[in-house]
Order: sequence, then C-alpha cells, then structure tokens
Amino acid sequence: MPVNLPVGIEFKTTRFGIKTNTQIFISPLSGDTQTAALPGARWTATFTLVTKKRAQIAAVQAFLAGLEGPAGTFYGYDPAATSPQGAGGGTPLVKGGAQSGKTLLTDGWPNNTSVLKKGDYFTVNNEYKMITADITSDGSGNATLSFSPRLRSSPADNASITINNPTCVMRLLDDDQTSWDINETGYFDITFNAVETFFS
Repeated sequence: MPVNLPVGIEFKTTRFGIKTNTQIFISPLSGDTQTAALPGARWTATFTLVTKKRAQIAAVQAFLAGLEGPAGTFYGYDPAATSPQGAGGGTPLVKGGAQSGKTLLTDGWPNNTSVLKKGDYFTVNNEYKMITADITSDGSGNATLSFSPRLRSSPADNASITINNPTCVMRLLDDDQTSWDINETGYFDITFNAVETFFS
C-alpha cells in the first residue's frame, strides 16, 4: 500500500519528468528511420530537500527507511504543480467507458470555462497525466482532455478525475537511495531518486 510523503516536507530542488518508452529502427540499407511510442512511459523524480537539523528531518529519514528501498511505494508528484493553472472546478468525471489513447471525454466541469491549461496535471484511474493542450469546457460542462502519457488502461464511466494534489505511485530507484549527508554543524542533506511504478 503506498504511503504519503511526510507532512511538511520541503523541497529545495526537484527534477521531475517522464521517461518515454520509444522503439527506434534505422534501416542498415537506406538509413530510413522508423519510431514507435510504446506503452510503459514512467514519471521519474529527483527530490532534494531543504537542509535541516535532525529534529526537523527525522520524519523524512524514517519515511525513507520504512520504504525498504524499491520494495515500498509512495505517492509522488511534481511539487511545483499541485494545483491547476486553469480554473478547474466542478466535479469532473470520465464520460463513457472503453476510452484509450491520449484523449479522454469528460463531464462535470463548470460550463464554458477554461478549466485546465498546458502543463497542468491530473490523475485518473491511478494514472498521472500532463495536459498538452488548453482545455475549455462547453455549455454543458463537457471537455475533451488531451494529455501525455497515453492511458495504460481504460477508466470506467464516471470514474473521478483529480486535479488538485494529483499523484502517481512511485518507488525509490534502487537500494542506494536511503542515505543522507551530515555536515560539521549537524545539518542534514537528503536527495533521493524515484520512478513511477505500476502493475499490469
């Protein structure tokens, strides 16, 4: 069961992005190139925390130790984008089942509103997505979301869409992430790397 990042965690810097899963074939005869975007793109992160004394950082140390390397999972996110740039609002839901790809029909938004903008995140069906085109709802509160990466599985009709504090399930990159540096004045420096994890 994934756990939450410690309450009050403070990020000094974050490197957050997506590792795509692309296949490339270059013909040895003609040099022609063919590419294919395959399923399996994953969000990755490097979190560097604000330097603090032991009493202020102990909860993070316990969090990292409790994960037991990549065995445990937690809810990760882009700390710079926990709320949308668009107006959001309403109670957005998936409109219709059996949807796939990089667009999603939705409803439940405020009418005729710029609800999401490029670079906003949302979570649906436990999948973390980034909006790739500005989204405006119609007069009935419907909106078609364009995003990346593509859906791994089809969400159910009326599945909820989370636009405030969306998250993805992540694990530590390897067994070398649960350590920290301590300087001569007793301040702790902690950096850890994580990658999205999911099961088919």
